[in-house]
Amino acid sequence: MTNESKQIYAADILIVDDLPENVEELIHFLEEEGYRCLQGLTDSRQVFDRVSVRRPDLILLDVRMPYLSGIEVLKQLNQLAGALPAIILLTAHLDDSTRYEALRLGARDFLTKPFDQLEVAQRIQNILHLQLLINEQRERAESLEALVRKRTLELSSQSRMEPLTGLPNRSALLEALDFNHKNRDDITIYFIALEGLDEIARVQGFAVADQLVRALVIRLDEMLEVGISSLCQHSLLGIWNSTEWVLICQSVLDAPTRGVLAQKVLEAFEAPFYIDQMRLHLSARVGISFDHQELAPEQLVRMAALALPVRDGQWQEYNDTIDQSLKRRSGMRTALRGALQRGELFLVYQPKVDIKTNRIVGAEALLRWENSIYGKVSPVEFIPLAEASGEILSIGRWVILEALVALKRWRALHQVDDDFSLAVNVSPLQLMQADFAQTLLDMVSDSGVPPCCLELEVTESGLMQDMELALKQLRRLIQYGFKVGIDDFGTGYSSLAYLKTLPISVLKIDRAFIHELQSSIQDQKLTGTVIDMARHFGFSTVAEGVEQSEQLDWLSSMGCDLVQGYMFAPPLKENELLKLIDSGVEHLINKF
Repeated sequence: MTNESKQIYAADILIVDDLPENVEELIHFLEEEGYRCLQGLTDSRQVFDRVSVRRPDLILLDVRMPYLSGIEVLKQLNQLAGALPAIILLTAHLDDSTRYEALRLGARDFLTKPFDQLEVAQRIQNILHLQLLINEQRERAESLEALVRKRTLELSSQSRMEPLTGLPNRSALLEALDFNHKNRDDITIYFIALEGLDEIARVQGFAVADQLVRALVIRLDEMLEVGISSLCQHSLLGIWNSTEWVLICQSVLDAPTRGVLAQKVLEAFEAPFYIDQMRLHLSARVGISFDHQELAPEQLVRMAALALPVRDGQWQEYNDTIDQSLKRRSGMRTALRGALQRGELFLVYQPKVDIKTNRIVGAEALLRWENSIYGKVSPVEFIPLAEASGEILSIGRWVILEALVALKRWRALHQVDDDFSLAVNVSPLQLMQADFAQTLLDMVSDSGVPPCCLELEVTESGLMQDMELALKQLRRLIQYGFKVGIDDFGTGYSSLAYLKTLPISVLKIDRAFIHELQSSIQDQKLTGTVIDMARHFGFSTVAEGVEQSEQLDWLSSMGCDLVQGYMFAPPLKENELLKLIDSGVEHLINKF
């Protein structure tokens, strides 16, 4: 016997007829045929409950019965959920309308009384064979549907998970925030910017960086479980992108608690991580936003991101001033693009005074911007914008050209001495242009101004971006007679190792060391050391920010060469500078 035959003969068959002898006859006949699971009912009212409890594979159903006819039983069975069992109607006579109604209600076949046993056996076998195929197809369909449903859930889960850490990704975070927003839950968001991860990936490799990220997840999970569970009982940590993570706290904490929680997040970065016997460090910045059910999720995250402080290891809460500042920077960045064409940029000059002779021997050209919308904009604001956008390249070229034109004019009119030099600031981006030296040589050659009259002031951080390229460019310029000065010396990467190799001739002592020179022994020692070191290397020194006679006396006693500052003059327009050069600064010194 085949497996299919075994399944057919094991079918659950229910026989429903109001005459007991008909039921017994069919049961006896079917048992002889080999069917083993047979049940008979003579009360049609019991069919619905029987089928509800255990659904048979086949029902042999008499049409004409007291209480409920076969058609009425069919109508009842159609109320059950799921597919009907196979149903064969038993009848001595069936009119066409009843036959059509039976077929409409789901009857599969008809057997006419008195029964032909061979016909009954074959029809039952055919129906059960067909039902077996239908059941197999249904099971396969249900199995496939379950598999698809499972895979869909897996894909949905994966699409909401960051694969390396297993943490919720941006989509999942926004989903959670949207759920909280719809439920009108209070929310506090901590936007965590990781610092140092990219550099570790570049230096140590991505495999090490991946291990480091997993170690960070473990540490932050412990912090959430132990450190802040009392502050925020319901929290969710997720990945916004590779170096920016988000912590959601489902409540608006009071200001002190928000600060405590932020500090605990930062504390998680204080201890080093040990990966493959290496001691690695990460740092972080944290921006905070919070909401009382009003703002959309993405807006909340944006506000927390805007609140990120500039320095590592710090946190800051969002406020309206931050947004206003961002809009101002964005507007200024746009306005700066056409500032040259609109004639909004101009130069002012701060004189440099020789301490020994009290003579103005040079000046520093300083860039200024006055806009119709933003008014007079501080260089502290617009220079970083110009550097970030690349506008500093065209602006820097314009500054050099303007300085050369002014120098040529002053020299031609004998308004300055032949040794008068004008200093211009060179941005890191300018210095990193491969053709900077040649372009500058061409500009100076075209102007007719001797190269020694133009001093280039570069920052320590600018040199460090590409020391090899910076050295190559500056050495070439020095060969042609240019003066090169290090601006704000002592505030960046000061090192004797590079001082002895750099082709520079001037060290500018930052105003931070001059401000309290008359009263700070520490500043006196530092300033004196810089001046002695410069003298040893053959550099001249310029102290900026000189405002008091006591400061001037100290610098003079230390052997500083030049000074500039408000004691003599603020940055001046051209005509004011020329007047001061003509009158001298003796009267200014005597005032103090």
